Parts: sequence; C-alpha cells; structure tokens
Amino acid sequence: MPTWEGIEDASTMLPRIWLSRLKETDVWKPLRKIDCKALNESRSEDVLIEGGRATAHPTDGTITWNFVNRPPMKLMPATWFMQTPNPKSKNKEFTLEPLPENDSLQIELLYQNAVRASSSLGEGLDSVLQEEVMLESDPTHKVCVVRNGGLIAMRKKPKKSVLFGLGEIQITLQRGYGQYTIEGEDDDASLGDLTHVIFVIHGIGEAMWCKEEVSTMSMRDELDQLRMTVNKRKVMAWRDECKKCERQKQPLPPLPNRVEFIPIIWFDKVRSPTHSLMSSLTSVTLRTVPALRSIANDVIFDVLMYLTPEFCEAILQCVTSEITELYNKFQTVHPSFKERGGKVSLVGHSLGSVIAWDVLSIYKDIAEKSAPKGSADDPIRIDAPASPPRVPSLETLDNDHDRNALPGFKGADDGKHGTWGPTLPKKMTETIPFEPDLTIFLGSPIGLFLTLRGAHSVFDEMRAIAEAERASLIPCDDEEADMVSWSPGGQSAPPPVFDLSPIICSPFSLPTKACFNVFHPSDPVAYRIEPLLLPEGVSNNDIPPPMFLSPDGKTLRLHVKARQVGDQIFRQFGSISNLFESTAQNAAAAAAHADAEAARKMANLETENKNGSAQSSPLRPNFEKCIRDREVSFRLGGRTSRVDFQIQPGVIDNEYLSAVTAHSGYFSNDDIIDFIIFETRAGAEDNAE
Repeated sequence: MPTWEGIEDASTMLPRIWLSRLKETDVWKPLRKIDCKALNESRSEDVLIEGGRATAHPTDGTITWNFVNRPPMKLMPATWFMQTPNPKSKNKEFTLEPLPENDSLQIELLYQNAVRASSSLGEGLDSVLQEEVMLESDPTHKVCVVRNGGLIAMRKKPKKSVLFGLGEIQITLQRGYGQYTIEGEDDDASLGDLTHVIFVIHGIGEAMWCKEEVSTMSMRDELDQLRMTVNKRKVMAWRDECKKCERQKQPLPPLPNRVEFIPIIWFDKVRSPTHSLMSSLTSVTLRTVPALRSIANDVIFDVLMYLTPEFCEAILQCVTSEITELYNKFQTVHPSFKERGGKVSLVGHSLGSVIAWDVLSIYKDIAEKSAPKGSADDPIRIDAPASPPRVPSLETLDNDHDRNALPGFKGADDGKHGTWGPTLPKKMTETIPFEPDLTIFLGSPIGLFLTLRGAHSVFDEMRAIAEAERASLIPCDDEEADMVSWSPGGQSAPPPVFDLSPIICSPFSLPTKACFNVFHPSDPVAYRIEPLLLPEGVSNNDIPPPMFLSPDGKTLRLHVKARQVGDQIFRQFGSISNLFESTAQNAAAAAAHADAEAARKMANLETENKNGSAQSSPLRPNFEKCIRDREVSFRLGGRTSRVDFQIQPGVIDNEYLSAVTAHSGYFSNDDIIDFIIFETRAGAEDNAE
C-alpha cells in the first residue's frame, strides 16, 4: 500500500483549525485548541476566546479585543494547507498557508477518492491521477494527485504546463495542521473560576514604548507576559500540592483561581495628534538630536502635563471613564463574576500610581456623605467631624480666598496650605464604580507629589485632630471625683482605662481594603509614603525602615534576614561610641529636662504676649525618639499595618547598576509576581491576619 505525504491528520471527520493574523504579510497562526473547539460548535455565532479577552466573529472573519485597544485581526478556518517554503529559515522549514473552505472541500473530495481507489478493494490510482481540482482562490493553479514511486501526495501546480512541466514549481498540500501548542494554553486550561480582576494604570513613556521601532515592551505586552507567568506558577504549585495530597491519601485541593489583568491606557486619549497642544509641541521641538528629544516629548512631558491642572483633570477623567467602561464590559463578558464574590483591584506604575492615588482621592471625596454640596466655585474638600476644623483634600483653582485655614497656620494664602489630593479647575463628579480590594503602587513618586502638595502638614493636622478627639473623651479631675469608687468585691463597674500614649500615625486612609507602596531600593523614581504619615517633628533616624516584600510577610531570604538584623542593631545602639556615651547622657538627662521645660514655658509665654493668646500658633510637640521601640500601624494600609515595602535585594546587588533597570522591571520581578499570587488567591482577605 502506498504511503501518503503531507497527511498530518488521517481522521475521517477532519476538524477545522481556526487561524488568525494581523497583517497580510504576517504568518497565519492557529488559535488555542479550546477556542477552535468552541468555534467549531458555535454555528457561526460570536464566540468569546482567549478567556474572554477577545471575541471571534466567524461570519465577518475577524477577531476584536474586549479590554484593550488593538486593531482587529483576520480570522479563517482551514482543513488543508499549503507547505510554502520559508525564505527566512535556514533549516529549509516551511510555513503553512491555509486554503479557503470552498477549495478545501473540493480537495478533500479528491483525497477521499484517492484513498478509496488505493485501498484493498479499490480500483487503483490510475483513474484518480487524471482528476483535477480548479482552485477558486487561485484560478491559475490546480490541485491533483501525484504519485512518485511509493509516495502519494496532493500537489498544487500551474494550470497550464510549459515544456512538459520542466522547472515547474509544485507545492505539497497538507491535510490538518498537525500537533501544536500555544504558550500558556495548558496552564490556562488547568485553572478554576475567575475570581479577581486587576486594572493596571500605566506610567510615563507609554507613548514611546508602544512604537513598533522601540524594543521596550508596552504595558499590554507586559501584562500578557505577567498573566502567563502567574498562571504557570499557580498551576505548578497546585500540581505539587496534588502530588503531596496523593502521597498522604488526602482529598485533592481545589483548582487555583484565575486572575485577569486589564491595562488602563490613557496616553493616546490626551496625546491625540489632532490636539492643539501636541501640534504646538511638535512645532517648537528642535530637529536636532531627535532620539533625545523624543524621550523628552514622549516620556518627561507626561509628568509636566499632569502637573498642569487642566491636563491633570483630563487624565483623571480619561482614566475614570476607561475604568468604568472596561469594568462594565468585563461584567458583561463574565456575568457571574460579581455573584461569585469576585474582587477588583487597582495597580499603578510610576506616574500611574499617582493617578491611582488621585482617583481614589476623588472616590473618597464623593463617597463622604457629610461633605457639603457647595457651589461650582467651592473648593473640593473632605470634612472632618463637625467639632474639629476642616481638613482639605482636593483643591480647585476657583475662589482661593475662601479656603479655610488649618489650625496653627496664619492663613490659606501664606503658602502653607496643603492638600493630599489633586488641584483641579473644577470638582469632578464621576468616579470609579468600585472600592478596590487591593491597591498597589509600583515604583511610585507619590511621596514626591504629596510633598509638593504640602500634604505632610495636612496629615499631621489629621493626627492632631484625632488626638484632640480622644482627649475630649477623658474625664477631667471633677468628673473623676464624681465617679463611683470601685473595689474588686463591689458591684460598681470598674473605671475605664484610657490610652494616654500619643497618636503617632496619621489616621488618613483611602477607600481600599489594602494599600501597598512597593519599590525597588535602587529605583530613582520611587519615594516612600509612610514618613509623611508620621509627625513632622520625627527625626529621620527614628522613621521605621520599609518592610521587605514577601508573599506571606514572613518569608525572607537568609542574606536579607542578616542585613535586617544588622540594621536593627545599628538603629538600637547606633555606633560603638554611642554605647559608651549613653551613661553620661542619661546622667545629664534629668537636669537637661528641667531646663528644657522651663525654656519651653518661657517661649510659650513670650509668644502669647507678642501675638495674643487667642491668635498665637500652638507649639508643636517634640516627637524626637517617640517611635523607637514602638510598633507603628498606618490606617492607610487597610488590613495591613504598613504601607512601604521594598523588594528584597540580591546577594550581590550593586545599587547603581540596579538603578538602570529597577523602574522598568516590576512586572517581571519574582517577588512581586509571588506577592500578587498570594494576595489574589481565593480567600486571601478572609485568611489575612
């Protein structure tokens, strides 16, 4: 019996393989097997593919993307392919070019005739060798059965032969696509339900990273790679757990949950080429050193735009609308997501973290039920409880002279009026439709922006207000005298116990269940947030160092533990000389304390006499060494007590060499990937300590 060439699938019912490509010059690539099966069963209806990230339209022959702004791709099914030589391949490999369905059907009929004719009960191939199929897609070529010794093949050749076929180029046809594997398909098929979606806001320079001539990955490509890496690690850990359960004869663990990453792209909305700003920027840009000027216009210009109130508002409105639209579309694609208790989180990278902070600030401002409605020219603020003075958050540019001054400041126009939110031309009324379960800032300059906004004073004032409110609950001496005396054997209630220790951390928080400011220690763009939530009088040496990032908050590498212990020893004892000087310092502490107390009272009296007791600025308490040996807990962290987390350094880690790639390597960092997997696992919030 002769042998067939090019028959990859000899099954009787040949399944259709669906392929896609973006450009005419691109190679057709098959879809995932699970998507091909869904399309074969769809009966020409629209089908969700790629886990809901795209929609295939068989009738139109296109694929559209649901959550990213990408051009549609061409789609076609095929059963027969042409083995076209690949000129770029050095191993004489070929690419498979699909044939249209009409041609494939006629070729399949000819192939089946040849199979029957060459079988034991057939009449032989001689009659079939004379049959031909004229291609509708290429009228100048035909397909016929060719026998060469013991091999039989389906070949495509010119319709009219010249010189008896000498020098004629014949292309072998292939039945079926053959075995293939799409990267990440097996891992994706091993996952359970989708329980978490993360919206990721890009930072500066996305206009440059999206260019085809730039080798740096764009946010869309980075998230695609991140998704595959997360899925792979989830499945590997689950399989290891299954093997462990099988050895111990225990029930198998449930399938790992699925996490979706959706990029929020805002640069193309505010950087439209038709915008007058971009036109002016192009006209004023010099033509010399274009590569360097492209960096200035495509990267640095994003920061300058955001510092402008009008464009800050445009970017925030764009991001808010984009999140709202994609969130609604996501619920349409996954209608049972919310019913299953699905969670939504927010991640911001670089400038995107500042945008995420400001988006949550607006959410907080709108969600405050006690906030006054105000008029169009009222400053956007967040009110504290009625008794303490107001603490501003979001500012507008209108009617500056109506701003309320903070306690301890001379007025709103003295340059000390601070805000922790953005300064906008008018109040924003639109906000995101959810409160994030997680909010993660990666390589964030939020600390720098808050410093420029004067937020430290505002946070400190919030702390002072909280301490004043707590003090108002403590009874005075007369009230204590009126309290019923209590004894262990008596019937009266025990006297209340009041916490008299000073409040160290500002009670400021954002509407999120957990907040993490994650940064690489060598990232030149990253800044801390926690020092701004501590009193202004705290010494830099007393500020607690950032926590090391680990999935469970406990797993640290050995060399990191050693460094951490060394830092703690140094912070506690300082240097060797300080150990010997501590005795003398303690001996003089009592006398120095008396002198300092007298000087403080004298200074306070002189200030009252000079400015009037009612108008004087209260003396700020001295918080020096107030945090040492105390565990700090920031309300901003939500279910975590800390906010700042640094990536664990390597054993051999040069700060200056790491600084080159630190800011652009967050989405591929192993610690961050493991951290995201841990925080987004099923029941993560319920199991959190």
